[in-house]
Amino acid sequence: MKCKRCKREIADNSIYCNWCGHQQLTASNEVRVPVPKRKGNTWFAQLTVDGQRVYVSGESEEEYYAKARAAKSELIEIKKAAPKITLGTAIDNYIKDNDAVLSPSTINAYKSYRKTRFKGYMSADVEQINYQRMVNEESRTRAPKTVHNAWRLVTASLKHAQFPIPEINLPQKHKAERPWLDYQQISILLDKCKGKPYELGILLGLHGLRRSEILHLTSDDIDTERGLIYVRGASVIGENNKLTDKATNKTTSSTRTVNIVIPRLNDVVSGKKGRLITTNPTTMYGLINKLCEKNGLPQVGVHGLRHSFASLAYHLGWSELTTMREGGWSNPDTVHRIYTHLAAQDANEDIQRMKKFYSP
Repeated sequence: MKCKRCKREIADNSIYCNWCGHQQLTASNEVRVPVPKRKGNTWFAQLTVDGQRVYVSGESEEEYYAKARAAKSELIEIKKAAPKITLGTAIDNYIKDNDAVLSPSTINAYKSYRKTRFKGYMSADVEQINYQRMVNEESRTRAPKTVHNAWRLVTASLKHAQFPIPEINLPQKHKAERPWLDYQQISILLDKCKGKPYELGILLGLHGLRRSEILHLTSDDIDTERGLIYVRGASVIGENNKLTDKATNKTTSSTRTVNIVIPRLNDVVSGKKGRLITTNPTTMYGLINKLCEKNGLPQVGVHGLRHSFASLAYHLGWSELTTMREGGWSNPDTVHRIYTHLAAQDANEDIQRMKKFYSP
C-alpha cells in the first residue's frame, strides 16, 4: 500500500507511514463494527462478512474491537478457513470431554437428548442456527421441562466449544406436585406390601432413601444390632440401561447414617447377603404403583415414598433440621417447602373435622 501523504510504498495495514509518519487509519475511515453485547466477562457480537455471519468475542471490550476490526479486514480469512462445527458435534465433544465428571445416568440422558431432541438442527452449523426458532419448534411437541433440560445441554455444549450463549425465551415450566402418602395411607401401604418381593424397597423408601441409594445398598450397609443404615454411594442407570455403581452420592449431605425406625425392616433383611435390591428399578416402580392403585392410594412410585417420609416426619413434629439430616437433603428450602405444603394439608383436615362436628 502507499502512504496517503507522501505516496511511498509502506507495509500493508500500517497504522503510520515509516517515511513521513502520517497516520493511515483515522477515526473518520476506521473500520466499523457492531457494538458488542456483554455476558459475564465476555464481549461479543455477530458480524456479516462476504455474506456470512461470524461471531467475534473478546475478554474485554478493547479485545473485541481489535478482533472485530481485524475480522473485517484480511484476518477474516483465518475465521473462514476454520472448520465449522455442527450442533451434534458440539454435544458429542461436550459429553466425551466430561465423561469422567458427569454421572452415568446424566450421560445416558444426554445421549438420549442428542438422538431425540432438536432433530432438524443437529447437522447445522452452530453459528447459523436460529435458536429461538429451534426452541419454538421443540416446544410445540414437548413438555416445558423436557425443552428446558435439552436446552441446558445445548448451552453447556456451546460454552464448552467457546461459542457465546444466545439469549432466547423458553416455555414456562409448571411444577407438578409429586404424589405422597399421609400417615394413614402409609399404614395401609405397609400392611398391604407385607411379604411382597418389593416390600424391602418400600421400607427403605419410607426411611427417606433415594432410589439410587436403595439400589446401591448391600447387606453390609444394614446394622440390625445398632439399628442403622449406612448410606454410602449410589447406583444409577447408565448406558444401555445397565446399573452403574458410584462411590459418591447425589450431594455431600446424602452420605449419611440413617436410623431404622420401622422394626419390620430388620426382619426383611435378616439372612440376606450381597446387594439387597435385585429387582429392575422400572419393575419395582411399576409394582409399587400397581399396589397403590389397587388399594386406593396415590401412585407414588419410589421417590414419592421419600416425600411420604417427610410427611410423616412433619406429622410427628420432627424439626426440619432432623428431617434434613435423616433424609439427606442439602437444601433447607426443599424441606421447608414440603413442610409448608403439609401444614396447609393438615389445616384443611382440621377444618373438615370441625365442619363434620357441626353437620347434622
